[in-house]
Amino acid sequence: MDNKNLHPESLMMGFGYKPELSEGSVKCPIFQTSTFVFKTAEEGKRFFELAYGLQSAEENEVPGLIYSRLNNPDLEILENRLCLWDKAEDCAVFASGMGAITTV
Repeated sequence: MDNKNLHPESLMMGFGYKPELSEGSVKCPIFQTSTFVFKTAEEGKRFFELAYGLQSAEENEVPGLIYSRLNNPDLEILENRLCLWDKAEDCAVFASGMGAITTV
């Protein structure tokens, strides 16, 4: 199915969700966790450095999930859907009010 032919209201139902990243769940699960696993301590360090802007990402490097106040699968999917809805390039949502306040 070509997403270009669907209305934003229809796309909002599944846009940005990849079942293979969530144990094959048909719908996006709610991730009720604050922390995520790293393959190595070095990988965790790298992800945090990228998240806090201490290092620049290499070409095609995508930082992994590290801590829910910084990123989590539910917020990333919501950001993708809001960009689609508003026809925006980027979007930012926050897990807490303090996260939003300290970012401004």
